[in-house]
Amino acid sequence: MFRTISIFGGGSTGHAAAAYFTLKGFEITLCDNEEFAHRFQAIRDSGGILLRGKERGFAPIHRVTHDFAAAAASGDLLIISVVACRHEEIARLIAPHLHDGQHILISPGNLGSFVFRKVFAELGVTADVTLAELEGNLFPARLTGGAEATVGMPFRAKSFAALPASDNQRVIDAYAGCIEMAPCVNVFDCAINSNNFVTHLGATILSACSIDQKGSKFNLFTDGLTPASIRLAELASEERRRVIAAMGYEEHSDPMIHMNRLLDPEHNPQLDVFLTLDGPYDTAHRYLTEDGLCAGAFAVSVARRLGVSVPLLEALVVMAGQLNGQDYLAHGRTLENLGYPPNLSLPQIIETL
Repeated sequence: MFRTISIFGGGSTGHAAAAYFTLKGFEITLCDNEEFAHRFQAIRDSGGILLRGKERGFAPIHRVTHDFAAAAASGDLLIISVVACRHEEIARLIAPHLHDGQHILISPGNLGSFVFRKVFAELGVTADVTLAELEGNLFPARLTGGAEATVGMPFRAKSFAALPASDNQRVIDAYAGCIEMAPCVNVFDCAINSNNFVTHLGATILSACSIDQKGSKFNLFTDGLTPASIRLAELASEERRRVIAAMGYEEHSDPMIHMNRLLDPEHNPQLDVFLTLDGPYDTAHRYLTEDGLCAGAFAVSVARRLGVSVPLLEALVVMAGQLNGQDYLAHGRTLENLGYPPNLSLPQIIETL
């Protein structure tokens, strides 16, 4: 079983993952650029990371560093836990230092495997490594203090897909004893079943005025989940379900179960930590910039290719982009931008996965 893990990402997921896997007995390197120097210094000053919420403990992290070369070369397992807009940056930084037998996992996936594959091909990477991505994130987490992360749910088995899918078993074997991995059919099955774009887009857009007013005091799970936003998510979920069926896949989970439970915290005390997970503070938050640009744009492009009507999902992706001055359907992770021109049918595309 592999014992060394390098985690790239100085945000809440990176902190939570570094602490969690340290407590499980793995040797962890946490790496990011100089922008995160103050956070890394807090870890050094504290002697580790305090993990709170549904996973708890104090973890003395083996190494925190800005040295991407050393971090990339030293890890058997490389976990990428940055926002999607940084995927290309991280891919370029680690590519020259990869070696045979390593395993790269993107959390959350958001079709980032295509970005890494393209960069590796451009830079001539020949190392025999696997490339995989998670359906969701490792943790719903927030930084709640210096060297402190709070997670909203206990760690559990993760749905994933490798690119190509023929590497799925290699990935399962590599993460045995670290993460219980449940394979999706392929990365498209993984991406379309990500619940975040269903649960985040509508609620965040409807809450834009409140977010502007409250700023750092806004909490989507207490301020933004209302009967109106729940209804919008239900309609978006129904549209996504039609796309999943047209693709020939199955829906992995119903996102409305979780949202309705959050709407009734009195009878769902197991979700109490979510009430403390604040944000988004502005509309440039990943709930729009990531979920709209990635899985949301992908879902709409697939629906168009298959002739499935998804007017609400399309409107939400367009609005998310307009709130941030961008055209997510033009520049997001659509089939076309992933390298599949309009003359290719979805079955032809899937054969390449």
